[in-house]
Amino acid sequence: MSNAALMDAYLRRLGVDADLTPSWPLLCDLVTRHVYRVPFENLDIINELRPELSTAGVLHKLAIRRRGGFCYELNEAFRALLTHLGFEVRRIEARVWSEPRQKFGAPFDHLALVVSLPEGEYLTDVGFGDNNRTPLRLPADTVTDISGAYTLKQTSNEIWLLSRSDDPLYEMTLTEQPLLAFAAMYRHHQTSPDSVFTKGLICTRATPTGRTTLSREHLIAVDRANRTESVMPDRDQALLRHFGIVKENGTC
Repeated sequence: MSNAALMDAYLRRLGVDADLTPSWPLLCDLVTRHVYRVPFENLDIINELRPELSTAGVLHKLAIRRRGGFCYELNEAFRALLTHLGFEVRRIEARVWSEPRQKFGAPFDHLALVVSLPEGEYLTDVGFGDNNRTPLRLPADTVTDISGAYTLKQTSNEIWLLSRSDDPLYEMTLTEQPLLAFAAMYRHHQTSPDSVFTKGLICTRATPTGRTTLSREHLIAVDRANRTESVMPDRDQALLRHFGIVKENGTC
């Protein structure tokens, strides 16, 4: 399939039919649509599928298979879409904070994006699972949305920190990185028993008023201040009903 056809399918999944001229409003709209429609999930990992990390592969996964993924997949696909639309965007590496270990992960633990616009440069991320829904302006910014209050600040000459309500989420450098630089950590998170992604199903997407999450067989719905949890013994049905993920090749 041609790159243009992949991008058209991607845009259809996001429901985009307005002006696609690169701009701050369009970037915000695309981020919002993405976190509402494309789930953060680890189905390939728990089904012991080990794809190589490639731009074409992640685009096909999101646009044609209509799946989700985790940071390397979601943000790489989104980077390719933004570039296709004429945005100036680069990959950056980040290290996720581990509360149990009380430290940040290894370099390239997370893939995020920086988008350059006439207004400035913006940290942009559709692949963290539950973080800010509006890009944050570098070098320092604060935004508040339904998920919380987020702060971006510089902590040293080369390090920036993203926090939610004073709790660290990840630290990052802003140097542009090639996709190949993330390959080793991508494989680590697919296979290591220390990876959070190998410990059980996680599938989550944002909603206008909260978030819907399937964690193993538990469906958790957050609607503003209300939180409900129910058991979903039929995983395939839950994935289809709440996330639009269709069982394929005997796995879902």
